[in-house]
Amino acid sequence: MIRRSFLAVALIVACTVPVPARAADFTLDPNHTQAEFVVTHLAISRVRGQVPLASGTLTTGTNDLPTAISATLSAKDINTQSADRDSDLRGSDWLEVDKYPTMTFVAKSIGGTPQAFTVAGELTLHGVTKPVTLTGQMLGKLTDSRGRTHIGYTATTTIDRRQWGLNWGNTTPGGALIAAYDVTINLNVEAVSAH
Repeated sequence: MIRRSFLAVALIVACTVPVPARAADFTLDPNHTQAEFVVTHLAISRVRGQVPLASGTLTTGTNDLPTAISATLSAKDINTQSADRDSDLRGSDWLEVDKYPTMTFVAKSIGGTPQAFTVAGELTLHGVTKPVTLTGQMLGKLTDSRGRTHIGYTATTTIDRRQWGLNWGNTTPGGALIAAYDVTINLNVEAVSAH
């Protein structure tokens, strides 16, 4: 009788203790993921451009907070809506895309909540790898008609381009930088599960 009671209690406890959810693996959707950069021009206006996603993966934990992120961007396909400016950015004064056709980001640690998290990682740009920290948040989650899970995130950071050897610093006659050293990077990410 005591043994049966013990087994019954053990079974109840086992059924009520939550089982941790498995981590989930996602692919970053290049058609719905954008990496935008913003640079101040002549100290009076902002120029925006995009660097297309080439490939990327993301893993989430039990509450959809990312636990691992890896992304490769195509520097040779940078687009600022100006053919001349794009040619300059791809050239020897800037990104040297013939030598460095891609940029990569790999997360090293992620903390916070889905509503407000930080990602410390390494950005490789122009052949130089340096640490960066992004602040991010989850935008939403849904399951499509094919049973795939989609999760949206946004994140941002600001870097000093000189740390990656992008030192071009021409100024106007009045002394204003033609292109500011600080570059803001805004990410909009849609991650999709395999099933």
